[in-house]
Amino acid sequence: MKMTYQTVAEIERGYSIALVPGADAGGGSAFVAGSEGKDELLYFEPPAYRPRVIAREPGGFISLAPLEWKGRRYVAASTRFYPFFEAAESAIRLYPLDAGECPPGTDVAALPYTHRIGVHTAGGRAWLLASTLCGGKEDRDDWSQPGGIHLLEVPDDPAAPWPSRQIVSGLNKNHGMDPAVLGPDRERGWLLSAREGLLFMPVPDNPDGPWRTRVIDEREHSDAFAFDWVAPGETEIFSISPFHGNVLARHSCNGHGWEREVIDDDLAMGHIVWAGDFLGEPGLLAGSRRERKELRLYRRDPDAPNGLRYTTLEEGIGPSQMVVVTPNDNRAILYVAAHGVNEIRVYHLEK
Repeated sequence: MKMTYQTVAEIERGYSIALVPGADAGGGSAFVAGSEGKDELLYFEPPAYRPRVIAREPGGFISLAPLEWKGRRYVAASTRFYPFFEAAESAIRLYPLDAGECPPGTDVAALPYTHRIGVHTAGGRAWLLASTLCGGKEDRDDWSQPGGIHLLEVPDDPAAPWPSRQIVSGLNKNHGMDPAVLGPDRERGWLLSAREGLLFMPVPDNPDGPWRTRVIDEREHSDAFAFDWVAPGETEIFSISPFHGNVLARHSCNGHGWEREVIDDDLAMGHIVWAGDFLGEPGLLAGSRRERKELRLYRRDPDAPNGLRYTTLEEGIGPSQMVVVTPNDNRAILYVAAHGVNEIRVYHLEK
């Protein structure tokens, strides 16, 4: 396997990253990336990936969710979520992506401690899901006020008020919210990772009605990703636990419930987990933000104790978020917010 990378921007505390539909070239994709500090929110298009500034302030761009709506492209951003959980004044803003540099943004919601956001569309309507890490804090170590999941409907005119309501409550250290499709019925939903466990929140037929959750694992979790590792319809969930934890695990459903198997227990502030078809076979990626600050690639290995063995793709970068694009079985592109070196990087891998 051959791997090269290019640094496409230097951003203090580069943290968030997300693909943007509608601008692809050479197998690469457009993307946005932002700082959790006081640095910028940037937009990149392939093949050159020259950055265009979307916003210079307020910083704290901890989560990004691209949105196509009424023929225009936007990115929703959770802003003012600064290091060490300084997020009592965090808010969601919407920025147009086709309006040049530093376009005016639209305030969507003042929602303290919004840590992750995502988009759901159905039946000609669109919603923004916002996951709050907690409900409030007296100090950095206070976890007595739970957060949850909020649902905001996108109006026809994004400058109009966005109707919102809380659909899940009682989640603390509510770190991960990742889209997932589970099982042979291809049930769509979101994996939630919190102190209360690893949960699955299926999307209801009527988003205006109640949203419910199912417990996958009662242990505290930080992030998760679902993939049909063995065969189509046989979904496994790969997770990091506990909060910012050291354990990488695999969850398999045996028909009677979910079983957990530890893959490794030596992550250091585990912060990235991804699984999918990678250079022609299943691959699992896991990243840590402390100590070796590494990005690992796990492959099947029947001689390994748990059937998986890893190689280190990179050390010292402390990845916080990452997006994977696989144009074909011989190529993969990683878009990485390399928090540990204050860079946004594009990795090119060839079989």
